[in-house]
Amino acid sequence: MKKFLALVLALVMVFALCTTSVAEAANPVSGKKVAYIMQLTSATIFQMWKDSCADLCAKLGVQFDFFFCDNDINRWQDTISSCAAAGYDGLLVSHGNKDGSYVFLKGITEQYPNMKLVCFDTQFYADGAYQKLPGVTQLFQQDKSLVTVLLDKFVAEFGEGVRLVKVWRGPNYNSPFDRREVGWEEYEAAGKIKTVGEIQPLQDTVDSANAVSAAYLQGLNRADVDAVVVYYDAYGQGVYNAIVENDNFNGKVGAALPMASVDIDPVDVTNMLKRPDIWTAAGTTDWTLNGEIAMRLLLLELADAYDKIYDPASGNYGVDVVEVPGSAILASDLKTDSTVENLGSVAPDTYGNLSYLSATDWMPAELLH
Repeated sequence: MKKFLALVLALVMVFALCTTSVAEAANPVSGKKVAYIMQLTSATIFQMWKDSCADLCAKLGVQFDFFFCDNDINRWQDTISSCAAAGYDGLLVSHGNKDGSYVFLKGITEQYPNMKLVCFDTQFYADGAYQKLPGVTQLFQQDKSLVTVLLDKFVAEFGEGVRLVKVWRGPNYNSPFDRREVGWEEYEAAGKIKTVGEIQPLQDTVDSANAVSAAYLQGLNRADVDAVVVYYDAYGQGVYNAIVENDNFNGKVGAALPMASVDIDPVDVTNMLKRPDIWTAAGTTDWTLNGEIAMRLLLLELADAYDKIYDPASGNYGVDVVEVPGSAILASDLKTDSTVENLGSVAPDTYGNLSYLSATDWMPAELLH
């Protein structure tokens, strides 16, 4: 009997070892070391991104670090160089500048050919043309749709030919704005919207957007415009304040002037809850899911599973550009307890859609859900 029990125990141990070995073989990224390097200052949505990356890495036994570079492109580059030299297996880098990122990152990939790289909101541009970096995946919000979901709202409300003021800095100021402009131009060419005018802040600040918008409204007849569309929510906060401060546009004299913005943060949600007749909508994506999408791309690169990389915008696999479709968050749908973190409860099905995830047998879509 003792010999039988000993044999059974031995078989159990062998089976356990084999099972562990198979499990480890099935997860090709276990033990890898990666980092998320954001050029911008930390914000709620970027923390949501970071936390999602950390959760996925923890599930798969991947060491994860993160760095915010406080809008300093030189610090961003130095951090990437330092991490590459320190032996990181992969880097997820975000918001590189259009003019210099291609040359810099090309040098990094040549100096560290075994390190994998995924870039978010970073265009590869040099010699007057957009470039590619072999083996590097570029991730974007589908910027065009971030605008068109807002235009659709106003077209539905005011009809085709809706008269709009556009707030941005462009053209050729930055690539996300240029990509958002594509949607605007398509709708204008089709006669769906009419551009009444443009507001261009002098700096990327709420105060600058407020000052320029306030001055613009002084010369605008309320009867000549239906709504305002803002390409960046920091500008939106300035526009919102300018509207609230002007009795001809804040609802005290006739109807309030409605606006909608691209991107979202806690201040935007607060303003939408306070004055849903003014700040009526935000075009955005689920930043928790965005972080997971991005980290999955990097882990697939580390596993040499490029064929599993999925683009939800086109429905194609094995691509080197991935875009996350935008969703309109309507102020009228918000609840009193709505926050940036729980928008999924009031957002359309396009927001936080798990079908957007690139997945494998060792990294299924439901791994964190």
